[in-house]
Amino acid sequence: MAKNGTLQDLSLEGALLMILALACMLLVLLFILPFVPGTRELFMKQDASPLFINIDYSRDHRYFAFSFRKLFLDSLEGPAEATEGFRDLMLSKREKVQIIGNARFARGAVLEHVLYITHDLVSENNVIFNKEAYVRGTVHIGEDNRLQALACDGDIHILKGARFFRWLDAEGDIKAEEQCALGVYATCGGVLFAARACSFMRLYGFPVTTDTNSGTALEEDQPDSVIAAVFESQSIERNLSNIPAQSRKNCSVISRDSLTIGDHSVIRGHVKTHKSLVIGANVIITGNIFAEGDIEVGPQSRVLGTVFSQKRILLKQGVRVGARDRIKSVIGKRSITLEGGVRVYGYVMTEGKGLVV
Repeated sequence: MAKNGTLQDLSLEGALLMILALACMLLVLLFILPFVPGTRELFMKQDASPLFINIDYSRDHRYFAFSFRKLFLDSLEGPAEATEGFRDLMLSKREKVQIIGNARFARGAVLEHVLYITHDLVSENNVIFNKEAYVRGTVHIGEDNRLQALACDGDIHILKGARFFRWLDAEGDIKAEEQCALGVYATCGGVLFAARACSFMRLYGFPVTTDTNSGTALEEDQPDSVIAAVFESQSIERNLSNIPAQSRKNCSVISRDSLTIGDHSVIRGHVKTHKSLVIGANVIITGNIFAEGDIEVGPQSRVLGTVFSQKRILLKQGVRVGARDRIKSVIGKRSITLEGGVRVYGYVMTEGKGLVV
């Protein structure tokens, strides 16, 4: 009996030791597991490859404005479209809509109804639009007007100090003079010009420009062989902090630190940095640029790809992003600042503040 008791005690002790060993192994595993992805990245560097952006992806950048127009046209029935006066229409909800042929609103007018204007709209200074407007012709907005939302089938010209609280869209061009606020988004099918001290969040135009000499017809810069080239190389140069002036690189550049690219350099590839990125004057980059920190693009530089920053973007005098055959984006999550003479063929978007200086 004593021998059996001893064997049972040894067996129990062995089981407890085994359980303790398994618990220790599990504890060690739980401690090590969170470090595995970081360790793997340290040695295999999968995340060091260029940022993948599907350049073939596209979406309807003017979807909301097109939907707004469709609501109007679906609600209007036959010849009633041309009948001036007030009508109750079912838009997103039932609204009282004022239908006008050619509309001209005097200084200081306050408009309380949704507007459907079958020809042109002209407003003098200090007019307040408390509801949306849809204009089938052209639009001329006076100084210091206040508007909610505006859809236009022609061109829109906005004088100094006008303010949009929601959005505006034009089939043609948009020209916004100094100190205008362009709402949550402003989009058009043509040239979108924003003058000094204009503020914005999301813009789309072809191009979006701060070039005061642009007018409504922009001449495309003559492409050279470097600009016209399509980036295809998969080679990568890593962990640079400075690229000297007049450098030529036929590869992508990836840096864990901040990166400065000297004047008159050409990078035929993508540029990615985990901190800030400063690009000098007259630099050409044929790929996308991405930074976790701020991005500053120097005067007269060109980027054929998308520009993305988790923080702030500054595009200096004469910068070009994209081209007529390449719709691209400039996305600065905290802010975007545009100096004069900038052209962006596509989107300019920020979750913070956008400003022309």
